[in-house]
Amino acid sequence: MYVTETVPVAILLLVAGRDLVLGAMLIVMKRKGIPPFTVTYLGKAATFNLLYALPLLLLTKNSSDALSTFSFVMGWAFAGWGIALYLYTGVSYARTGFRELKGR
Repeated sequence: MYVTETVPVAILLLVAGRDLVLGAMLIVMKRKGIPPFTVTYLGKAATFNLLYALPLLLLTKNSSDALSTFSFVMGWAFAGWGIALYLYTGVSYARTGFRELKGR
């Protein structure tokens, strides 16, 4: 997505950073015998939104017709909600992880 300049680098770094932080936390939790996070419906909704957003945003680069305009609007709508939910659930998972680690 970065190569096509469809999504700003800052957004890509936020999404990747969330995954790196939670991935590192999962490694620590596993070493201490703590089970992984329980996936929430908001987490699933975030993934759903991002999975719809990225193909729609890619469609915006290939033409300037009505499909491109529609794809741009819908892609960023899905992306906005997806990114917000993705970061919100990331914070929620991290808080749960820290609470579990602190309790052990």
